[in-house]
Amino acid sequence: MGLVRNQILIRLFVLLAGAAVLFLAGINWGLPSRSTDAFLFGGARAWEGKQILVLAGNVEASAGRAADVSSKPLDRRDRAVVVVVDDDRDRARIVRRYRLMSYQPDEFTTFKSLSEMRPGRRDLDPRMYKYGGLWVYPVGALLKAASAARLVRVTPDAAYYLDHPEAFGRFYVVARLYSALWGLIGVAAVFLLVRYISADTAAATCAALCFMLMPVVVTAAHEAKPHLAGTTLMLLAVFAAARWVENGRRRWAIGAAILCGAAVGVVPSAMVALLLLPAMQVLRTRLGDRPAPPLRTRDSGLSTSLRVAGLAIISVLVYCMTNPYVPINLVRNRAVLRSNFGNSSDFYHSSGLGLPHALLLVGLGASFVLAIVGGIGAVALAVRAARKGVTDAQESRRRAAGGLLAVVTLPVGLAFVVFAAGQPADYARFALPFDVLLAIEGVVAIATFVRRPAGQRVCFGLLVGTTAFTGLQYVGGFVRDARPQTSRTVAAARIAGMLPKDLAVLASREEPAPWSLPPVDLFRWRIVLPPRGFPADRAYSDAAITVGPADCPLGSGVSAVFLSTPISWADKPFPILTGREYLKPSR
Repeated sequence: MGLVRNQILIRLFVLLAGAAVLFLAGINWGLPSRSTDAFLFGGARAWEGKQILVLAGNVEASAGRAADVSSKPLDRRDRAVVVVVDDDRDRARIVRRYRLMSYQPDEFTTFKSLSEMRPGRRDLDPRMYKYGGLWVYPVGALLKAASAARLVRVTPDAAYYLDHPEAFGRFYVVARLYSALWGLIGVAAVFLLVRYISADTAAATCAALCFMLMPVVVTAAHEAKPHLAGTTLMLLAVFAAARWVENGRRRWAIGAAILCGAAVGVVPSAMVALLLLPAMQVLRTRLGDRPAPPLRTRDSGLSTSLRVAGLAIISVLVYCMTNPYVPINLVRNRAVLRSNFGNSSDFYHSSGLGLPHALLLVGLGASFVLAIVGGIGAVALAVRAARKGVTDAQESRRRAAGGLLAVVTLPVGLAFVVFAAGQPADYARFALPFDVLLAIEGVVAIATFVRRPAGQRVCFGLLVGTTAFTGLQYVGGFVRDARPQTSRTVAAARIAGMLPKDLAVLASREEPAPWSLPPVDLFRWRIVLPPRGFPADRAYSDAAITVGPADCPLGSGVSAVFLSTPISWADKPFPILTGREYLKPSR
């Protein structure tokens, strides 16, 4: 027994070491730097930090505005909006973005939230709750520790970071390391969960490899965002709940409740984890202490309800402890809650049939072969469970863990489909828990239905190989964007060479920022934003050129779908359409 345990630990250590290499490669991708000044100022002398602050104006925190809500939102629903004419204030605001923001549009939100806290006044309200306190506060603590170790410099002087954007770029690396750490924990969680389900170390190894190589996991581990942490905590909660279903020990039930609360505490979209609490009670009644009688002590409906309520209270307390200003502001400042959740709700809207687009994004996030095998495997395992009774303890474990995993991931998949229509490719990150379900179900199905060891090895190898084919392309994209020359600087040089002498109008798909527009000469280009809904494959008729990041490669051929990395903001292609290429709307 000890030898087997040592072999498992060694294998898990090797898996974690490999995952660390994948997650840390290119961790410094897309960071702000002064190298963009040559493009933004057209060769003229670049502005210093204090000058930028004076021109742009400091944006003071508002008691009723969430940290992730713009202080000057643009109204561009049905008309074009000019964002740069001949106004140094507009230019300074854009330069500030390029000096402080990364290539990922959401990463800066965490630091904006931290900057609005006032520890000296005992005000630690992040004013942003779509990322939970279990994400924001640890990032702040890590920055403080890194500052004490003189690895980063933390100062309230905003001009310093505008003069030294590379110093601010180190903040992103620290936060990304926190996300990568949760990715490593996720690898261990998948390994332990699949071994618990299948009692097969080879299957557990395959599942862990597929998890770490999935494009959506590779991407999440390289971004300073909480979705990977939330998914990992959900997996750990499933494991703890399954153990309680098996043996009924109180510590596993309490552990599951704590982990559920922590999952919501790191990102509110993990709220589906709370479904585990009633589900584990139902499964305990049906599967507990197998192959003995279902329960040695029959619980009344009242006692079961009280147990679920008690566990729910534990989860809520964990959430409130890690997000104390949510309950506080329910009483003290509801305006900031409305601002925050109203801003988040604008992203979620159902606009037609989302299933085809959702399937495409799931295939891109999990890798197409893994997603297809996982979908077929999930159906096959469900049919097997319906036809076959529980005969032994291992089958009981399989039913409990598989059922609990489905309870928390299938609602994620359903919501993903409902809101998928019209969403950009990076929306694929919201299917992460569902992608993990497909990976686990695919591996478990092979371990269940392919009985010969040689056949299992071939099938496992195909799953890992095809997933690695796409996942490693994403790793390569992060590595390429960690170099001085990136897809954005290449596009910037091309745009500079296309600057016309007369009508210098440039149309940008989004407000000029490092993720949406390569750095361009702000003193010679007049930048406009086309109306919302303007076709992405057409040049805006009033502009000399139109620039925007390429998204999902629909209609670009099969090779483009398999060889591109659309759900990542690293190594993003930027199509440049000239006015001569304007396409009239089809009849």
